[in-house]
Amino acid sequence: MTQVRSAPPSVAKQGTSFDELDARWRDAVHDRLAPMDLRSTGAIPGVGSLEARDLGDLLITDWQCPEAEGVRSTSAARNDADALVLFTVTTGRQIIQTPEKTVVLRPGVLLVMSTRATGNFVIPEAATKRTLRVPLTALAPYDTGVGIPDFLLLDTRENRLAQLTQDFMSGVDAQLDRLTPTEVEGARGALLTLIAGMIRSGHAPDVNETDFLPFLRKQMERWIADHVTEGVIRVGDLAAAYNVAARTVHRAFAATGDTMGSVVRAHRLAAARNDLVHTAASVAAIAHRWGFCDASHLGREFRREFAMSPGDYRAAHGIA
Repeated sequence: MTQVRSAPPSVAKQGTSFDELDARWRDAVHDRLAPMDLRSTGAIPGVGSLEARDLGDLLITDWQCPEAEGVRSTSAARNDADALVLFTVTTGRQIIQTPEKTVVLRPGVLLVMSTRATGNFVIPEAATKRTLRVPLTALAPYDTGVGIPDFLLLDTRENRLAQLTQDFMSGVDAQLDRLTPTEVEGARGALLTLIAGMIRSGHAPDVNETDFLPFLRKQMERWIADHVTEGVIRVGDLAAAYNVAARTVHRAFAATGDTMGSVVRAHRLAAARNDLVHTAASVAAIAHRWGFCDASHLGREFRREFAMSPGDYRAAHGIA
């Protein structure tokens, strides 16, 4: 587990130790949540503390946060890897404001938020919270319904899968140190299944004309998953498969904030990751199987998404 402890006022006055802790805190927020500008707002400046535990590429973090505020800019969102972050609060509250809405995160609710979202947040008093960062490539093989939401607030008292997801993350605390690599991979899959089901259950059940494009996009994504081993996938392929114009293909993916290329890439990377973890196939063979030009091409794309080379990822998480 990774820990960053709060600096007491006496240390804060000395300067150096506080600055080091503050830098570590900001780095942790950047790496485990998302890049953003942070500012302490307490009467006595201080940093928080965290405990980190991971299920492969799923980053679970418990935070003890000081009074603070932050800004997530458009440029930061554009340069960050696409991911979802799940937020729950145990004590205190956090106010999150995006261009579309404002919510107050309190105990009893679970927020699913895309790293594509921008806006401000305020922690008006010390708070404890748990977050889970999930790369979109991890969710690519799972059915999330009409698409991945930018913003979804769920009441854990009413949405049973949201409560189960929260309980599952709590259960990881007691078990993670005793899990074998095979069991870690199984737990990862179980958590992703819960998250996908929770997102599906959070979508409005009624379908009208405005829902056509998101549903079409989901059908097209299933087609991509079924054909990802067959070589290059073009817009014309999807247009022909569903008897629509190429413009409709672009609109279908844009309706959920995606492009066809990003979805194809996510499925290829998810499949390559699965082979790295579950098989002893060479990186070159995996690259060829999933449509990358060669091992170097896979390596570049893989490092961009997972911040590790394929070989290092297999050494850390492989179970074959």
